[in-house]
Amino acid sequence: MPGEKEDAELLLIFVDIARGYSIDEYGGKKAYIKHFNLGDQVSISEHYQEVFKRAEKQGLPSEEGRLEVLDKEGFWTKGDEFKIEGAEKIIEEYLIQRSKTIVKSQKATINKKIEEEGLKLMEMRKKKTSLLHDTCESYAENKSSAFTVWGSLYSNKELKDKIYTKEQFDELSRAELSDLVRFFNKASSRFALENTKKVSVLPTFTSYFNLIEGNMAGFFSRELLDLTFYQTSLLSYGRVFKSIFENYSDIPKGILRDPDAILDYAESQRENQGASRSSKSNDEHGAYSRMGASNQDMKDAGVSSGEAKDLHAIAKEKGRELSWEDFATG
Repeated sequence: MPGEKEDAELLLIFVDIARGYSIDEYGGKKAYIKHFNLGDQVSISEHYQEVFKRAEKQGLPSEEGRLEVLDKEGFWTKGDEFKIEGAEKIIEEYLIQRSKTIVKSQKATINKKIEEEGLKLMEMRKKKTSLLHDTCESYAENKSSAFTVWGSLYSNKELKDKIYTKEQFDELSRAELSDLVRFFNKASSRFALENTKKVSVLPTFTSYFNLIEGNMAGFFSRELLDLTFYQTSLLSYGRVFKSIFENYSDIPKGILRDPDAILDYAESQRENQGASRSSKSNDEHGAYSRMGASNQDMKDAGVSSGEAKDLHAIAKEKGRELSWEDFATG
């Protein structure tokens, strides 16, 4: 269960999301960091396209052109590209497997594999990125990132006056710009998806959210397209968990503040109900619909194990390892 310190921080995150900006201190003064909405994203995308076209006119190569040269010279080949695609597919398959199991031990094993493949993928992408410097894309991306930081920082809560004029921002040294980017990234990290999910099950949030009937956008007193991305994300998770709480009244108290555990519980209940409807009979040893699950796994997942036995215990009774015949229904 979250402690008072974490609850206090989550409450502050909720307040910041609700008002559409964060407050921090930069250079000894208050900085108001605007949370972007769809309109802001459009402006950033348009800026990216403008910079890209300018770089193209100046003769910078595109990523596609650079990759062709790298392939010919053997620095980054089509085979390397296939390795990235393969790693992505493997991770995707593991994610599908994880979504279909309720057994904690199996989830842990799959999570470990996902982490291992993720590290391999990250290294390959890192190498590719290092070879794609000085392209239209990399130039436009860097300029777009700087434009994003500049456009988010204001000196007042009305979000009217920016901390720097465009001219002042363009004159910042590399060190000053790097320091500003670090400040922006740190301030933004509070609104990581994991924290948004935690806020969506925070009692203070749910007590207000449960009053909504129909107009979700009205929760933040904004028009739908004016909602910030943090607001839309919080509303989406709020709706998901509200539905779960309405449909599953017996959620274990110990996980009521753990959004991932709640999602796993709801999925296990849905899978269990589906299995119950499709299953016509059980054999002499009980249900095998959760292969590899112990009684404790079944209990943790909210599944009634009845007379089900741990598969290892059944094997011990038979005096041998289980084979596929032991799972045949006849």
